[in-house]
Amino acid sequence: MCRSDAGAVVRATALLGAPRLALVASLVVASLAVASPVEAVAQPAGAVAVSPETLAALEAERLLLFGGTDLWRAGGFLHGGAVWAPEGLARDGPAFRAFAGTGTYQYRSGANQVLAVQALGALMPGWIVRRERFIATVFGGVDVQHHWTTPPDAGNPLRGTHVGMRLGIDTWWEPLPDTMVRANATWSSIGHGFGLGAALGWRVLETWYAGFYAGPELQLYGDTNYRQIRIGAHMTGLRRGPWDWSLGFGWVTDSDDRSGPYVRIGVLTKR
Repeated sequence: MCRSDAGAVVRATALLGAPRLALVASLVVASLAVASPVEAVAQPAGAVAVSPETLAALEAERLLLFGGTDLWRAGGFLHGGAVWAPEGLARDGPAFRAFAGTGTYQYRSGANQVLAVQALGALMPGWIVRRERFIATVFGGVDVQHHWTTPPDAGNPLRGTHVGMRLGIDTWWEPLPDTMVRANATWSSIGHGFGLGAALGWRVLETWYAGFYAGPELQLYGDTNYRQIRIGAHMTGLRRGPWDWSLGFGWVTDSDDRSGPYVRIGVLTKR
């Protein structure tokens, strides 16, 4: 395996554990692809051949821990979780994801402005598929959500506790050295919430901070009654010690005729 292939594997394994939890008016959608990639070495992709020892160390990593926050004017969210892959995060094989989060969102119900507080958790077995510079992870499992509203809104079908199913897929592809394409999709049977996301990035500032990816991103969230679209930019894979950071920011608009800036921050580490 050449350095570029190994670099793709290292960066893509981070996709296993950074759900982006979108804040929508009547649901929370756990979109599964906001990961920051992890660099094995500081050289640009394709510069050198990776050593067998380095590759073995990467494939030996089995646990990924992640967390983050997502903010815009109508809500905010905090989340965290873990992924365990018994065969290794960089190998074909099973993977098990668990995450939990809590936050707030606002929406209109008739003439009232409603504030909602939510908590959610998910346990999802899945599978990793790796093909040189491409990696995909597919997950499916139990989704649990609880929503409170103030004032009480009997018309909100998400009020109370719900148990359902969540499905998701993340992909990471490096078509060219120092170029990445990321795409993801998620769906929950609770409120038929969905999330779609895509990002394109180029590796920049390789001589500073060991480099990171930067480029545009596009996200769409919603359910049967609500839509939210985000257009912005991302910085992915900024490494500080054992931690890898990601940042996204841009403009959001929704079907309740609200718009404004958004920002998200994510962090992960592997063991």
